[in-house]
Amino acid sequence: MRWGTPVTLLAAALLPSALPDAFLLHLMTSVAIAAILALGLQFLLGVSGQLSLGQAAFYGVGAYGSALMTGAGLPFAAAVPLAAVFAGLSSLVLIPVTRLRGPYLAVATLGFSIIAYLVIKNEEWLTGGSLGLMGISRPALFGERLRDPAHVYWLCAALAALVYLGLRRLADSRFGRAAHAIRQDEDAARASGLRVTLIKSQCFVISAAVSGLAGALFAHHIRYLGPADFSFWKSVEVLIMVVIGGVGSAAGAILGAAVVVLLPEWLRAVGDYRLLVFGGAVVGLMLFGSGGLAGLPGALRRRPEARP
Repeated sequence: MRWGTPVTLLAAALLPSALPDAFLLHLMTSVAIAAILALGLQFLLGVSGQLSLGQAAFYGVGAYGSALMTGAGLPFAAAVPLAAVFAGLSSLVLIPVTRLRGPYLAVATLGFSIIAYLVIKNEEWLTGGSLGLMGISRPALFGERLRDPAHVYWLCAALAALVYLGLRRLADSRFGRAAHAIRQDEDAARASGLRVTLIKSQCFVISAAVSGLAGALFAHHIRYLGPADFSFWKSVEVLIMVVIGGVGSAAGAILGAAVVVLLPEWLRAVGDYRLLVFGGAVVGLMLFGSGGLAGLPGALRRRPEARP
């Protein structure tokens, strides 16, 4: 709907007035950061059709990169975009594997994610190892530290909105249509004269940079980084966000991020069964509609086909 995006942005801007509790604002800030991370994979999988299980690696590169740069005295406003750029550049290591398809690409990127996790865990001189990095600086704009949780939320939500709008515009551009053609039929796209490897590589770098941006914001929001935050399971978590939201839908990626972040918190009342219920809910969402949350309204309106 034409008014859907403006209304959603207005509601997001007014959210702190409705949620004065600091913990709830912390959760919504985490949703905004997770949405950026999910949008990065959504662009890669939903537009170009590349399945990556290495998003946690780029997330970690952005997080540790920004934390180390601000620790060395670089301003927050410079460290965050530089961390995103560095995450994008780090993905160039994987450019040769973009020639692979389907599960082969997924396994190759999984290997890179495992390598990144081991580097984070074992290179104590750089990352703090298993103890992690502590005392990371707060987000700052115009020389002022953002100590109010509402201000941090607005910053992360604004960046999530910019990423959403930017990736949607890119997906609708000539470049996005070319990437979509590759997703539909790579051989036909190559026969049509498209530079398939180059376009897939560019999508991969863009996705990694977006993941790095999310990692940088995560570092300054939580102010502590540990290896567990960037394990293989983080890549799986991001994939769950995209799939339950609806592959191919940017709005669905945001919905999926909200579900994955908020639902486990709401299920704390069930104690040890929390993850069991969460897993069942994810399975139920997948069974209800293959289009995910974004395709749920259409699935509800769809009438069963008449029998001949």
